Amino acid sequence: MSKQPLTTNAVVPLARLSGPHGYRFDGDRVHLHTRFAIMHDAAHQHDWALQLWACASAPTSSKSLSGHVVAEVALPPMSEVADETEQVDMDTFANPPAGGAHHIMVLVLTSGRPGQFDEVHDVVVYPQSQRFLQPRMRGSVDYRIEGNRVHFSVEHIENTRDAANVSGTLALELWALAKPYTGGTFQGVPLAGVVIGSLTGQTESKLTSFDLPFTRPADGVWHFVLMLREWTAAGYVTRDYTNFLQAVTYASAAPAKIVPNKPTRPLAASTSALISINTGSDAQLCAIEGLNPKLVTSIIKKRPFASLDDLRRIKGISAKLLAAIRSRLTV
Repeated sequence: MSKQPLTTNAVVPLARLSGPHGYRFDGDRVHLHTRFAIMHDAAHQHDWALQLWACASAPTSSKSLSGHVVAEVALPPMSEVADETEQVDMDTFANPPAGGAHHIMVLVLTSGRPGQFDEVHDVVVYPQSQRFLQPRMRGSVDYRIEGNRVHFSVEHIENTRDAANVSGTLALELWALAKPYTGGTFQGVPLAGVVIGSLTGQTESKLTSFDLPFTRPADGVWHFVLMLREWTAAGYVTRDYTNFLQAVTYASAAPAKIVPNKPTRPLAASTSALISINTGSDAQLCAIEGLNPKLVTSIIKKRPFASLDDLRRIKGISAKLLAAIRSRLTV
């Protein structure tokens, strides 16, 4: 790939990318390789990272670098670099942007401190756009609130990956945000959610609809968004989303807690969908109130079960607990 020179935001660029460079996706991971050259001894006094960005358009300078950080790997301390030029081959978890748009990929050499590498020293822009194949919603997407219940529906949910690529556990979540969602991390009020299971690559589910308990947000103007989320090695990540155009205003409501987006289990499980104790995923079983991760791990280890009563073999599952969760389970 050719390198397009850009203006950096470093007062004095202390290092630069040089020689062969590129990236390669492999499932939920991305491999980054490049060479970087030290240009000033002051480079040894900084922490360094290599980032891969997905941008809506090619940046013309570091100040116009805007988009989604797909991956970030910390580089070894420059004090450990024996020569002026060092080869880097590293792989890490990839968090591509939600949605099915095409993106311009940008490799960034940056310094700063862990968690805040914000001084750009060099940038490589790849001319060929990248489109990420991941589960998505297609067709009409809608919601309707009736009292303390919400009904939402999605005409199609599909896994666009290869036929052999089964998705992680998928979940639909309705959120209220202060502004329309554009991808990446977010903060907002969780309104409703449901686990919908996994999808084999090149397949789809049709006319998915749910009627769920609804959590009313606090007073204010809110933008509702329905997210399709997938369980990965890093927790739940957003794969696709639909912003509803009309903002919603609430008044005289009890304050609702604003919670940050974290890679946790889904907000709620469907009260109508039964989860199999023999085939249900870790996330599906954890979504059932009363089953903590320790109990779920024990259930999965002792599979298969002939009946729900066999769950009493699990230490910690009492007759009372089994009675409480029996309506949510099947063999």
